[in-house]
Amino acid sequence: MIVTPERNFQHAGNNPPYLNDKDPRGLDFSEEGVVLDLRDCTFIQVPAVLWSVVFLLLANSKVSDCELLVPENMGVCIYLKSTGLFQVLQENGVKVDDRGVGDGAATRLILPLTHFNNEYEVDEVTNRAYDAISASNLGASNQHAVVTETFSELAMNAVQHAESTIGAYGIIQFVQGQSGQQRFVCGVADGGIGIRRSLSRNPAHPKRELWYDWTAIEYAMKERISGTESSLRGMGLFGIMEDAMEKNQYLIIHSGIGSLQVNEGSLDSEARRASLFPGTLAYVSIPT
Repeated sequence: MIVTPERNFQHAGNNPPYLNDKDPRGLDFSEEGVVLDLRDCTFIQVPAVLWSVVFLLLANSKVSDCELLVPENMGVCIYLKSTGLFQVLQENGVKVDDRGVGDGAATRLILPLTHFNNEYEVDEVTNRAYDAISASNLGASNQHAVVTETFSELAMNAVQHAESTIGAYGIIQFVQGQSGQQRFVCGVADGGIGIRRSLSRNPAHPKRELWYDWTAIEYAMKERISGTESSLRGMGLFGIMEDAMEKNQYLIIHSGIGSLQVNEGSLDSEARRASLFPGTLAYVSIPT
């Protein structure tokens, strides 16, 4: 199977629809080999980096031949290498022919692609990220705690609820858009059971709210909604949604074939059907 994303690879929601029937978490995933072909990509965003690592690592656990074809655009290729994508894949047995690609640092990368499996590791990674962001002198100092607390909440959700066979991965970067606006971006992704299945484990939730991935995502954004039966849980995603609405942040929650976006304070009327994310992605862009 060869997967060829769009040249401007922003996130998995725009992937080819045939991938909805190629879920690498499933027992029936039986491809002879998997190739992610990024050769023609001229721009790749953080959510796409996270999908790439999750998809290939899940596929690599099922088939013996997985490969990433790196971008021919050298600037994009250097960026991907600097995020740690190539190294993570190679360490896990995925073929990446990155010969001749330099080791230039990604522009203002705070936390490269980092793996974590449990709450202790999330705390360690968050502290490391806070130290790095404080030393960077990027953005206002009062934003540093906001960024790392947001990251920690997303990461904790992943390790507590995802039940991912590959753990979870996170990344934090400082970026400057074409309009000159500067932002911190942080993202976390896992290859786990997804929001709908996680919430379905709490019998208190109405079944109609969990019929589809998109309705489950909407339901998960409400206050005190959790896969556990504890009344003290379920504030994390609700709080992140509130911040996104009030502080003009950009938010993506993509789980299974459902996706919800908040675009600078303007909430889409409803979550939508999207191409498959095998697990859950949470991505927040915070303006400085």
